[in-house]
Amino acid sequence: MRKSFWVPLSIAFGSMVFLYLLGFLADINFLIFKVSSTYLEIAFLPICVGLILGVVSEQIIKHRTKSNI
Repeated sequence: MRKSFWVPLSIAFGSMVFLYLLGFLADINFLIFKVSSTYLEIAFLPICVGLILGVVSEQIIKHRTKSNI
């Protein structure tokens, strides 16, 4: 597939994983993914940040490829 698909996708997932891992290691409540037998608690901040970074990186790639043509 094209670079304009894989780079933003990997940036989005990588930033989500990094923020969840940081929340887990530093015990930051708004970055933690908690699983219990009775409930599931997901922090939405890493998801939002990952989506924003994915969109921004896609726009940067499109702008650079457009200016090189």
